Amino acid sequence: MFMGTIYANENEAALHEAAIDALASEMRRPVDEIKPHYERELLRLQKGARVRDFLSVCATRHLREALRGSQR
Repeated sequence: MFMGTIYANENEAALHEAAIDALASEMRRPVDEIKPHYERELLRLQKGARVRDFLSVCATRHLREALRGSQR
């Protein structure tokens, strides 16, 4: 893992940071609120992942659905 994080390298970290920023903007919530939820979902998905390429897409989709459900 990259520098003691859940990310494999700098490129993966940048990809996930961009996904977090985009989701925070879309949901109109602060990045600091979105990031821990996103990273928790990412860790869950990483456990069974053989291919990491689409983890940001899956984590974003799952978190978006959860946040929209909590707004109702």
